[in-house]
Amino acid sequence: MELQNHRWSVRKAICWLSLAAAFSGCSVNLLVEDSASAEIQQELLPVESFFNDSVISGVKLSSDGQWLAWFQLYNGAPNIYVMPSNGNIEDAFPLTTFTDGVDGFSWDKHQLGMFVSKDSNGNEQHQIYRLDLEERAKRLNLLNTIKLTSKAGVNYTLAGQASGNAKSLTLMANHDDPKRLDIYQLNTKSGELSLLMSNTQHFQSILIDDEGKPVVGVRDNPDTSAEMYILKDNSWQKTLTTKPGEILELTQYNSDLERVYFESSFGETDTSGLKQLDLNSGIIVDVHTDPNQQSDVYKTFFNKDGEPLLVSYYYGYREDYPISKEFQKHWQYINGQFSRRVEIDVVSINEKSGTWLLDIASDIDLGAFYTYSQVDQSLTRLIDKDTKLDSQSLAERRSITYQARDGITIQAYLTLPNGKSSQLPLVVLPHGGPWARDYWRLSDSFFNRVSQLLANRGYAVLQPNFRASTGFGETFIALGNRQWGNGAMQHDLTDGVEYLVEQGIADKNRVAIMGGSYGGYAALSGLTFTPDVYAAAISFVGPSNLITLTESFPEYYRPKLSQWFKAVGDPLIQFDREDMQTRSPINFTDQIKAPLLLVQGANDPRVTQLESDQIAIKMYQEDLDVEYILAKDEGHGFSKRINLMAYLIKMEEFLAEHLGGELNPEIPEELTAHLAGLEVDISKLAEKHSK
Repeated sequence: MELQNHRWSVRKAICWLSLAAAFSGCSVNLLVEDSASAEIQQELLPVESFFNDSVISGVKLSSDGQWLAWFQLYNGAPNIYVMPSNGNIEDAFPLTTFTDGVDGFSWDKHQLGMFVSKDSNGNEQHQIYRLDLEERAKRLNLLNTIKLTSKAGVNYTLAGQASGNAKSLTLMANHDDPKRLDIYQLNTKSGELSLLMSNTQHFQSILIDDEGKPVVGVRDNPDTSAEMYILKDNSWQKTLTTKPGEILELTQYNSDLERVYFESSFGETDTSGLKQLDLNSGIIVDVHTDPNQQSDVYKTFFNKDGEPLLVSYYYGYREDYPISKEFQKHWQYINGQFSRRVEIDVVSINEKSGTWLLDIASDIDLGAFYTYSQVDQSLTRLIDKDTKLDSQSLAERRSITYQARDGITIQAYLTLPNGKSSQLPLVVLPHGGPWARDYWRLSDSFFNRVSQLLANRGYAVLQPNFRASTGFGETFIALGNRQWGNGAMQHDLTDGVEYLVEQGIADKNRVAIMGGSYGGYAALSGLTFTPDVYAAAISFVGPSNLITLTESFPEYYRPKLSQWFKAVGDPLIQFDREDMQTRSPINFTDQIKAPLLLVQGANDPRVTQLESDQIAIKMYQEDLDVEYILAKDEGHGFSKRINLMAYLIKMEEFLAEHLGGELNPEIPEELTAHLAGLEVDISKLAEKHSK
């Protein structure tokens, strides 16, 4: 899973478990021959430099254009910083000081203020807060922090703020029924919560009108088909039903033209394109599809009226296609200012002033936020995301492809230590999800920075977009069905290892597998189902038993689990239950030959602590090599800096011991002491569970 708002989350509701020249990635020899003169002894960078507390992310411009806000660590947790939009970074200051951090925020569309979403220590029961702000002497003062929702055990998700109602937020929440996400209107002044509709249709996503009321909804069916509904004459009418497995995601609603834009592979194409539905006629037209016919829609950008300006796709690298000729003129100018490959995100455009806010970065540079003026075609570097990490010391991240054993092409990213390319210790780093994918840009994933840390320590790092990864079409996703654990999804990882061994890049005796969420499950599967491939494994919040994992999901997950049941299985069906047993690493610990490091957050609601506890106990009882660190104040991924740094120190030590990579000996005493406090005495854990 990718890291989003500082904790792992997913692009789709079903995903519970996220400057170099182009490299073709074809199956050719990747080696640059080593020689004595070419060998580079690179400087070992401190772990802290890869994850320092000055890193900035998620910059947003206030509705009046006068203020910028972003995420940055304060007191070791992600909080919101602000500064004047025409100021300097020295003018920035923390607006919030939550000890367990902020998960998301948005500026108030109608006045100077902000709405914040945060849970408690990673439990994913998000509550909504209102921040009342006042501008005085070129500084924003926080007047009040008002908690607008407060019902325990409920997860409130912001669906949007009404453009025509200054006091209204639209939420989806299991407030009244724990099994269902109903749709509510929240009065931002009084905190009154009003039911807009009981979600008996089980919509997973909606679009709202100017008053904040839902007008379009999409739901998944048990056979993995999807249906789109529109609200017409005060009743929900079905406008579209996809075939099983076809992609359908809502994108934008244009209320003036009564159009809905959505991304879908509905029809004859295997990959999703941008489509338009006319709400009056019911006619659907194709707006744009990938000219290379390789990728699903990656991102879209719309003007303030809800019309598309840009459509992007992603295979190994991002490809952008302007829709508007006026937009294209400016887009070409901006891209022309960079001589090396970068990726550009449009964060927002103030159409009145013609000012764009851009996020520009690469594989070795977290990058910066820029402003661009349409008036005089000027591009200004505004805020650097990280001033401490030296990009010149980082390693090129290449997109490659290799063939799986059944002939399927797998796209992957390969990071090699600077100046080294043969007989290297290798770390395989599968992404979470699994309905997600890895990207080229350094800032797109927590594990992309981990891969740079590992390369600095002398490891080759392989991040495969194995089958079931999103972005490569509906067929590629379906190829992962019932292929978890001992099937083709795991074979794709093994085949990547064999490819790098054949190329002479990897030393077959020094290979480790590590990942988070599904990636953690893949690490456990590698250890149990392919024990001769890996010399070590690290599972970060990885499930060990597919049955206990599924049975732990909250009740309101079940209507969203059609893809899960088709891909993994439903434990309420006896045949599925037996099949899930054969794909659960907990049942095959007798095949383990290599050491394991487990990493877990005690408050994780997706992959509960039981998943790590049970395999730790079983391996201990079987006298197998297992270590375990547990953070009691974390959920599905670590958000607090002290916990994250302790994990990275442990990861570095563990891999150095078992693969022989380099180790930075200068560890702050504070981190050593904190790590000791996270380490679990598995003998006591086993004794406790036996009672």
